[in-house]
Amino acid sequence: MSRAGDVSLGILAAVPCGIGALVSGGMLLAGDDRMLSVSMTLPGAVLLGGVVLSAVPAGVLLDRRARRRHAAERGRAAAQAAADATAQEHANHQRFLARLDHEMKNPITALRATAVTAQADALEESQRQSWATVDAQAAKLSTLVRDLRKLAELETRALEREPVDLEQLLREAIAAIAPQAPDAGNRITLTVTRVPWPVPPLSADLDLISLALDNVLGNAAKYSDSGPIEVRLREQEGWAVIEVADAGRGVPADELSTVFDELARARNARDVSGSGIGLTLVSTVLRRHGGDASIRSAEGQGTVVTMRLPLRS
Repeated sequence: MSRAGDVSLGILAAVPCGIGALVSGGMLLAGDDRMLSVSMTLPGAVLLGGVVLSAVPAGVLLDRRARRRHAAERGRAAAQAAADATAQEHANHQRFLARLDHEMKNPITALRATAVTAQADALEESQRQSWATVDAQAAKLSTLVRDLRKLAELETRALEREPVDLEQLLREAIAAIAPQAPDAGNRITLTVTRVPWPVPPLSADLDLISLALDNVLGNAAKYSDSGPIEVRLREQEGWAVIEVADAGRGVPADELSTVFDELARARNARDVSGSGIGLTLVSTVLRRHGGDASIRSAEGQGTVVTMRLPLRS
């Protein structure tokens, strides 16, 4: 029931008692002390009747309030149970990733060592190529396990916050792309909006923010063979907003909703090396800073990844 209904019910509960009190008081003042057969004065009987009549709606009101309080308590208990279940699921996931890393590390190391030795001992070129393929696939698996471990660590490690100048950090990240992909490095431009106000330094974990920027810039370089790569930085309503836009192959529309999932790779990107963890890392880093990441993309046209960070933590 609504609060207005409760108020109406409360007034209704008080009316009979009030009327009884007024009538009995008037009778006493008038000197009316007639007795009932129950040996109670008439004013007292009127007052008792008012109290009895008031007790009925008052009891209903108290019952409804108790029911509403119990419902609220059940809601809080259900919400806490859901939060506990989510936390437990997350903890189980972290333990699984840690076990996976532990169990896979030694076999992968042994496999790669065997492949390297077999390549050196192979007498035929076809054998060397076969073992080179084995080594390359083992290296890919090793990278995947390493990235999964890194993701697990990101979820739990304490943030080491310090003042971070995003413009300077972006310039450093762009400069780091050039040696890895000279062609892409030459196509990257940085635009910083300073009017009517610049983006102030923010409190953040420098290493983690650098990791997120490197992943997004690296994706733009890998998946765009030509065309500009534009990096934009601006302040918007208390947020630092970074956009990385490219004119690359884009993401199919039916796969956009999963690009931030672990191991997700678009079907038109499987010819390019990668583990499918990069955007998950980006999303995790931003979420831990109170921010978020989003993507807009059209297959065959390009992609825009938007990262938002709160200017006040």
